[in-house]
Amino acid sequence: MLNIFKFNCFLAILLLFSVNINSQTHFSRLKIGDKLPNLTLVDAFGDTIKTGDFLGHKVLITFNRYVNCPLCNFRTHELLQYYDSLKSLGFIFISVYESSKETLTEYTLKEDIPFIMIPNPDLSLYNLFKVQRSWIKSFIGLFHQYGAKHKPGRKLFKGNYTRDGHINRIGADFLVDENGIIHIAYYGKFVGDHYPVNEIVKWVKH
Repeated sequence: MLNIFKFNCFLAILLLFSVNINSQTHFSRLKIGDKLPNLTLVDAFGDTIKTGDFLGHKVLITFNRYVNCPLCNFRTHELLQYYDSLKSLGFIFISVYESSKETLTEYTLKEDIPFIMIPNPDLSLYNLFKVQRSWIKSFIGLFHQYGAKHKPGRKLFKGNYTRDGHINRIGADFLVDENGIIHIAYYGKFVGDHYPVNEIVKWVKH
């Protein structure tokens, strides 16, 4: 009984701590109608990418954990199913990872990922877009199709990669319209939670 009481107390403290952090970050999160910041990014191959060049295109900016994450790999393969059809409509895919440039380059080449892949080990983009870390949301994720995505995501890997990021990072997705305005700002409710692919497809083809 005592151990159960201690465990429940620990969960309660963890929840209160998480709620406090979330309440602080919610005020400054990006939202629908905000303009995408003008950014100069460097991709996994050292090429410079400017967000200002995306005007006239619909864009997905998706924030992941790290390359070794099976849930992120599962999500990437979900998006890959629609890559060719959406690219033909001018849609641009950008994936951001906590991983180092070296790790992300290895992953991109071995897995043959055609997206714009952005390494962000200094977490500057995560901080700018207010993409949070949360242990309680990581715990909640265990009850939301974790097994259904984790095992397939692990099997889909073609190589072995370094885990160089935070396991409690919660993903986020931003859909940006042709005028550089944020159409959707989706912050995951738990680890592995992303904006539904079918909703992305409907928006691009609308």
